[in-house]
Amino acid sequence: MKQKNVIAAALILFGLSMFFDAAMAQTIGVRRWRRSPRQQHHVQRVQRAPYLGLYFGNNLKAEQNFVGGMLNLPVGRFWEFAPGVEYSLTGAEAKYDRWQFNGDLVFKPRPLGFIYFGGGLAVEYLIPEQADSRTNFGGNALVGMEFGRAPMKFFVQGRWTFLQETSFSVMGGLSLALR
Repeated sequence: MKQKNVIAAALILFGLSMFFDAAMAQTIGVRRWRRSPRQQHHVQRVQRAPYLGLYFGNNLKAEQNFVGGMLNLPVGRFWEFAPGVEYSLTGAEAKYDRWQFNGDLVFKPRPLGFIYFGGGLAVEYLIPEQADSRTNFGGNALVGMEFGRAPMKFFVQGRWTFLQETSFSVMGGLSLALR
């Protein structure tokens, strides 16, 4: 039953991304202007800034909420490196604290954003109350959408995390430009 929910959420996210992508029709990161009537058009490339993002989400398999932060660093015209950390809000009855560290490479077909997808490394760090800590390594696969323009953007994202078990998380948040 939970697998059907994950597939349904992924299809809804994909459908919304196609709808909003067609509706918004953002620029591709190139702005044109004319200096004088006799001169050619000149092209100015828009410089992409690094962003600091804060988000809140829910791991649907573990039924846990989490908060996190990430840094989006442009590494090419269409690529960003997005290291991040999140803390699970496990509640008072939990017998451990759970942290997850992510290092994802994100591909944005449009340099200024809107729909994106990617993947990378996931490291889960569990701190139990009465035993040694445990670290698990795995991977992430993600798809998301951005809304807004610099210096502030909103985003929603779906992420599959492949650790000892596969889980699906839905999150949303805010990114602020650092320059």
